[in-house]
Amino acid sequence: MYNVNNPSNWSWSKAFDEMNKTVHEAEMTQQCINHVLNYPGEANGVFMSLNKTQQDDVYELLNQILWII
Repeated sequence: MYNVNNPSNWSWSKAFDEMNKTVHEAEMTQQCINHVLNYPGEANGVFMSLNKTQQDDVYELLNQILWII
């Protein structure tokens, strides 16, 4: 059955638009983490010191914020 929402059925334009959207969301998430947690730019920043549950909570909050933007 043909499904227009299946990525294998997308046009090149649609595929690149979706890729750009995903990259943009990933970049915005990283920037939000950096700003919210005052990330110093090193691999041992505040986010890295959070436990897994706290990191998941940060991602969940950022996801909600980014969906609003």
